[in-house]
Amino acid sequence: MKFFIDSIIPIITVVTSIIACFLAVWIPKKISWEQLYSSLLIDYYSCDFGAAIMGVLRFFNKDCNNDIEKIEDKYCVQVKELFKKNSSVCDISNDQNLYYQRRLLTQFYYQLDLCARSRFIGKKRIQRDFSSKEANLLKVLFYMNNATLSPEIFMDISTDDRIPKNPKGINSYIKHIYSVLKDTPDYIR
Repeated sequence: MKFFIDSIIPIITVVTSIIACFLAVWIPKKISWEQLYSSLLIDYYSCDFGAAIMGVLRFFNKDCNNDIEKIEDKYCVQVKELFKKNSSVCDISNDQNLYYQRRLLTQFYYQLDLCARSRFIGKKRIQRDFSSKEANLLKVLFYMNNATLSPEIFMDISTDDRIPKNPKGINSYIKHIYSVLKDTPDYIR
């Protein structure tokens, strides 16, 4: 019996050590993903986020007449006008600045996509917390982000040598989170 106990104790010690190491890595990662996700939910319910959604939807409805084909041209015109008006000091508040609103929403959905791809948050949880109506907004954002690739916009805010090597990269995240959200049931939170 003593021999059996002496041979089992090292096995139990190894198994316990492996479990402790796994938990020492897994728990902080889980906590950090949960913190990111809860921060996104707080941003989602903020006034800035609501103003950004309304600004983008107003732009799509009013300026583009709900025509997705007009988004890129109309957005280029709007951004050029914005930078012409405010070349030295920005007189427009962020809740009226379509360029800021697009960037705010794009970064939000980029981080939401990271959460959807994470094994700690996952696609199912995102689908539970958000509706398919978000996917419609993402279509508009996708075309607005494509418009920012225009040399006219980049020339207004940067020089040719500052254009990223892969400027379409952010849209891969927008496209993925769109595919996650488009199949989500319609409901109002």
